[in-house]
Amino acid sequence: MRPIVTLLLCTALTTPALAETRLQAVTLSTAGVAMLQAEGEMGADGLRLTLRRADMNDFLKSLRLTDPAGATPRLTMSGPGGLSDAFATLPFGPEALSDLTALIDALQGAPARLTRRAATVEGRLMGTGPTPCDDGRAGCVAVSVLDGDGQIVQLPLDDATALVLEDAADRAALASGLDALRAQGRASRVEVSVDSADTTPRKIGLGWLQPAPVWKTAWRAVDGPDGLALTGWAVVENTTGHDWNDVSLTLATGAVRALDARLYDRIEAPREKAPRFAPVHAESAMARNLADAPMVEAAPVEMTEGTSFSAYTLSEPVSLASGQMLSLPFLQEQATTDRLTLYRGGSYAPHPMMALEVENPLPLRLPAGIVTVYDATRGHAGDAMMPELGPGDSALVEFAEDTAVTVREDRNEHARITEARLTDGVLVARERVELTTGYRIEGAEDGARSLTVLHPRRGGWNMQTEGGTPELDTTRFAVDVPRGQITTFDVVEARTTRTRLALLDLSVEDMAYWEGRMPDDATRALFAQLRAMRAEQARLQDQIARTRDAEAQLIADQDRLAGLIAQLGDESGATSERRARVDAIDAEIAAVRAERDGLEASLARLTKEMRERVAP
Repeated sequence: MRPIVTLLLCTALTTPALAETRLQAVTLSTAGVAMLQAEGEMGADGLRLTLRRADMNDFLKSLRLTDPAGATPRLTMSGPGGLSDAFATLPFGPEALSDLTALIDALQGAPARLTRRAATVEGRLMGTGPTPCDDGRAGCVAVSVLDGDGQIVQLPLDDATALVLEDAADRAALASGLDALRAQGRASRVEVSVDSADTTPRKIGLGWLQPAPVWKTAWRAVDGPDGLALTGWAVVENTTGHDWNDVSLTLATGAVRALDARLYDRIEAPREKAPRFAPVHAESAMARNLADAPMVEAAPVEMTEGTSFSAYTLSEPVSLASGQMLSLPFLQEQATTDRLTLYRGGSYAPHPMMALEVENPLPLRLPAGIVTVYDATRGHAGDAMMPELGPGDSALVEFAEDTAVTVREDRNEHARITEARLTDGVLVARERVELTTGYRIEGAEDGARSLTVLHPRRGGWNMQTEGGTPELDTTRFAVDVPRGQITTFDVVEARTTRTRLALLDLSVEDMAYWEGRMPDDATRALFAQLRAMRAEQARLQDQIARTRDAEAQLIADQDRLAGLIAQLGDESGATSERRARVDAIDAEIAAVRAERDGLEASLARLTKEMRERVAP
């Protein structure tokens, strides 16, 4: 069947607003930009375009001109500085044009002629100052003028006073300021003049990019016995500020890279500041049953397929008034589809989803968009999002929950040592870890189901359960679920790890743990012997520490008694007893040291025996 195109598109565009140019074609991209093509009459005065200020960066980045004369084009426009730039070279600020007093003060020394009622004074402006009003009240202002005779004359400045600037340069500055203020009132738009040295009247072509919202697609999907009837709609909104008259409209898909180039913005280079000796203060600046209804006819389009994009160009031109929105079908096709009851492993969702597996039958890309699904049973079956599909690609479109089926997902991990090898006192153990994911499925009372389980693939794990179909990041399993019954389905994954154990560094507790996990009797017996020897080591070390503490206490007692004897310096009976106790402590210290020597010898022999046990 011939591919058919329907279009629905929303976008904000900016185009030339002057009569000299005519918009001929618009291409909308999913990259958020629009390409505009226009034609204009180039004459002696050039060609003028009016653009939004916000579009100037993209305009300057992308403008293309087609000139039959082949002349070198020139673009002229106002700069981004606006009002501040315009007044930078004027002797007054913008506020002076709305305040006559401020203007006169800014033009001190300027030649002028003032007339108030019958009085006229010519001379040079000296400034303004307060003066009493005619009725005696305070708050009025007078102008001081130095006339040709050197006389200073004051005239009240009120609605009866007329001021004429005698110097043409001052009048030109005043006109420039007013022009700048007028332009400031249209600051959101920029006039661009296009001309060249060749002034021969001729038509030139223009093309440029500008920002535009991503154009959208809304799919209508009717699930029937012959497959899925897909109708794609697009939506276009004309926000360009002028009408489209017989414009050729193209919708393009693809991951185009569009950079925001700051060509119109003013960019100041950082400069190192010179040292200052005085402080400076700066200012901060979207049901009815439509399953059996006939499909609408889509407008014919021409389609272009590239390596990474597709373009749909309406065969008939589009006319759309400014501010209006257009919605029409632009693509229609019968797609191959399977209806699934789908559960995604790892989601822990209580119910599976109803889904359609849609395959793109066209030799071009189907744009992404929202899908509204209809069927003969319920009418509106649900909504879903469909990704962009290349030729032959497929996608799962999940549109509703199947609440009649309940799924519970559990995980259990089991590890066992499969091999243990002793080398130079280091035990190298290979460990097999099995991860079992159990799916407990309660069937629906309204009928049997075939549940599609998408189990996530995990890096480093090997699938042990047979019957699955590997996909990009999942393994697909089909599970039959009888009506009203509970079905269990286990997915087993495994991986093997290697562990190195320095046996002589293990504690008694660690040895007991690894002893129970060893795969053979000989290795378990070795661990049991080492565990007993490690326990004996700990007992000997505790006893050695006890003898050290006892020796230290005896020495402290001996030193205390000797010091007391020396301090008293007498030959009393108590002193004699103290001397006898000092002598007795000597023998006790010798006995404790002998006991410790025996314990340390036993510890050394035990340590040597442990090393020999784990040696090759």
